[in-house]
Amino acid sequence: MKFGIMASHQYPHTDDLGKHLSDLFGTVELAAELGYDSVWTINHFQSNLATPQPISMMASLIPRSGNMTLGTGILLLPLFHPVHVAEEFASLDHLSGGRVVLGVGAGYRENEFAAFGIDPDTRFRRLDESLRLIRALWSGQTVYQEGEFYPLSGASIGVRPLTPGGPPIWVGAGGRKAVRRAARLGDAWYAPGNSPNPRFLPDQLAVYDDALVESGKDPATVERPVGVELYCAPTTEQAVEEALPHARTEYATYAEYPALRWQRDRFDDLVANTLLLGSPEFLIERISALRDLGFNHIIFRPGWLGMPTEKVRASLRLFASEVFPAFR
Repeated sequence: MKFGIMASHQYPHTDDLGKHLSDLFGTVELAAELGYDSVWTINHFQSNLATPQPISMMASLIPRSGNMTLGTGILLLPLFHPVHVAEEFASLDHLSGGRVVLGVGAGYRENEFAAFGIDPDTRFRRLDESLRLIRALWSGQTVYQEGEFYPLSGASIGVRPLTPGGPPIWVGAGGRKAVRRAARLGDAWYAPGNSPNPRFLPDQLAVYDDALVESGKDPATVERPVGVELYCAPTTEQAVEEALPHARTEYATYAEYPALRWQRDRFDDLVANTLLLGSPEFLIERISALRDLGFNHIIFRPGWLGMPTEKVRASLRLFASEVFPAFR
């Protein structure tokens, strides 16, 4: 079982961004020392929170992350040209010594698509075409493609990736069609673990596994990451007391976007079914359930808006010392 953290570089616009980033870099360095396996950056444009862009963040984290895998969780691929992404991630692959994962998704915020003049109804077709084109460019061959959005003739990239064939591609997806797309086009499905529906993960895993077989892939060989919200304290009562107010604030901020209003309305369901706030014993039980479903890479946000850095780091230390041994 692997464990990774979301860098979660989102902050109120009125805060000191430099101070937050300095604290974040220190937290990532600590996570590397503690033996965490991966660190993930996020991507939003015109956000209601100050959100440094993920490719820049990944480059900054390379020298601070030890041997950890670095990835985007996730890059809003329809808002980028695939040639740009292919070049950037080939470069990051070299700079990191082959530690990069390209995590992608289709996006959901209407203001982001409007800012780039992109019809959101085209986002899944753009995602599909982009992934095929990125893989073709990473092959090192000259590419000819009569695409709907990104036609290329005699194209090649200036930097070929260090990893043969390019970095792994993880596809974030929630709906059945999107999960099937993740099986067809990705190396892993980056599963969202914050659905208030307790049947979401097992039902979608079944869809994913069926689609893997249809695509000629062996379900036993793929990495199975899931993103969750997690905070560890000596007792579950302490974990809830310290973390829940900050998680509530962050989710209320997300809920300002129409597509996520349900998170405000069903926050109590999220707390009951998906927010892993608890003692080491509680977390071992909940993570064991995810392992039993087949997940083998738990990626979690270690803190939320306004949470003191020392609390975040105390949680990471306790989790590493008391929970890691149960799964390694």
